[in-house]
Amino acid sequence: MKKYLYSDHAVSISPLTIIFAVLFLLSLFVLYQVRSVIILLILAFIIMVALNPMVRFLTKKLRFPKGVSIFLSYLTLIGWISLIVGLLVPPLAKEIFQLINLIDLPVFQEEIRNFTFTLQEISTVIKNFSGSFNTVFAIVNGTFTGVITVFTLLIMSFYLMMERHVLHKKVYWFTSKAEYAEKIKDFISSIEEQLGGWVRAQLILMFSIFAITYISLSLISIPYALPLALLAGLLEIIPNLGPTIAMVPAVFVTYLTFGPVMAGIVFLLYIIIQQIENNVLVPRVMQTSANVNPLVAITVILGGFQLGGIIGALLSIPMYIIARTFYSSFIRITI
Repeated sequence: MKKYLYSDHAVSISPLTIIFAVLFLLSLFVLYQVRSVIILLILAFIIMVALNPMVRFLTKKLRFPKGVSIFLSYLTLIGWISLIVGLLVPPLAKEIFQLINLIDLPVFQEEIRNFTFTLQEISTVIKNFSGSFNTVFAIVNGTFTGVITVFTLLIMSFYLMMERHVLHKKVYWFTSKAEYAEKIKDFISSIEEQLGGWVRAQLILMFSIFAITYISLSLISIPYALPLALLAGLLEIIPNLGPTIAMVPAVFVTYLTFGPVMAGIVFLLYIIIQQIENNVLVPRVMQTSANVNPLVAITVILGGFQLGGIIGALLSIPMYIIARTFYSSFIRITI
């Protein structure tokens, strides 16, 4: 044990403290190096808690084997995503091109006006890209990496769902005390309840706002209703601030197309939709979710965006819920 004297006070630093500090710093370094794997694990866990209710229903009510139930849940998820993409992408792409033309951006104007989805155009684009080996390699490599990442994500979430009932027993790798296993079991169950409820509620809210906005804009013949409604639905993930941000382009486009009177009507329409959301949808949909405070949610999302870009913003609320549950389960009870 070494002692360093400062004035009349002695500071003692034991070898165990030094070793612990070094190991802690090394652990942080390792976690930083494998951050992409940790992100995949978190995403897999989110998929698990989102699909687990369907898996439990198929397993307990319909008596399907668990592996079959998980596979059917995946098929349902992929089917819904494919249906949404198939229905939205073609008209969405068309309306986005028209919207850019309306805004009159000089840089894109000529290219957008002459752009057509023909085999000859696609062939020309491919020939132009084929002249650069690095570009082609980057595209192929990015596509292959994306496919492998999605496949890995599905495999990880599959095993998490298969072993959901014994996940808490993994603590026996570190200790043989049953009380710790019970605490981990309660911790995982709490996360699953809060995070799963938040994910499902958020998806319902996003779809509801998208549908209400699209129908409302279509009824008053506002152009580009699809991309504007899709933007409103996506920004619903940012409470309170998201609907306000989504209102700006809608009012701007309406002003360019129909003038100030119609723009004022659209402004009032978005205010009404926001009131319906705050007073009807949120209390009913979010009553079984994690109930994250709106101010906390905005702060956490902005912080996640600063640290990790779009992925950081998307994972910020789940990470906050996990950290909050960890604190309430293990730290607060010991203070």
